[in-house]
Amino acid sequence: MSNKEKSTQHIKLYAGPEHACGYLDNQTAVSLFADPSLPMNNTLYSELSRLGFRRSGNHVYRPKCPHCSACQPFRVLTEQFKPSRSQKRILKANKNLSIHFEPAKPTHEDYELYELYITERHRDGDMYPPSYEQYADFLFSDWCKSAQIRVKDGELTIAIMCLDLLDDGLSAVYSFFTPDDRYKSLGVFLILKTIALARKLNLPYAYLGYYIQNCHKMSYKSSYRPAEVLHNNHWKLLSETIPSSDIS
Repeated sequence: MSNKEKSTQHIKLYAGPEHACGYLDNQTAVSLFADPSLPMNNTLYSELSRLGFRRSGNHVYRPKCPHCSACQPFRVLTEQFKPSRSQKRILKANKNLSIHFEPAKPTHEDYELYELYITERHRDGDMYPPSYEQYADFLFSDWCKSAQIRVKDGELTIAIMCLDLLDDGLSAVYSFFTPDDRYKSLGVFLILKTIALARKLNLPYAYLGYYIQNCHKMSYKSSYRPAEVLHNNHWKLLSETIPSSDIS
């Protein structure tokens, strides 16, 4: 038995309440949470990430829905990744913006951008209305090694990607950005910069959360390839689990 198996096999998991799925119509969802009394650390969290878990604040979870297995953990192979033509155009359109990699911490200035983003883009979601407490509790953790990619136009912050620093990759926690249409596809730009940063740090993966083939909000991730999904507890190339004609 490997050390990783020894360190994760005894973690207790607790099922949260069943609730309406936020991604697929007429589906219910359940999340499994790692024991909140467990002394979590970055090494253990990295191992759990390879088993499909993610972080929300200090809570570590993964979907375990009773009638659905559509959510598949998704990670880009950073060394082999090459931007598509449309992604290259986005990089070119935003070439005058400055990129800053920095420690993650909540600030009232950044919250103002978060509040604007949630209000403009996700008014119909369960994160609306936003609050500073929600922002701080959702994005930041007491035990996790985290960082941010900050995108600035001059002195103005226009986009932020919140990241967890795993031992084998960067995990995208959440991104938010100005809705100002002067800027080109800032969400895509942040993902491209995350992949590039992971490669620069010699990390093989950029974890982008969950891929859901039949949900536009989540299927866009197939644009970042080559990538792997966790399928039946094994990481496999996306092209091996989904016919190429079905990949958007």
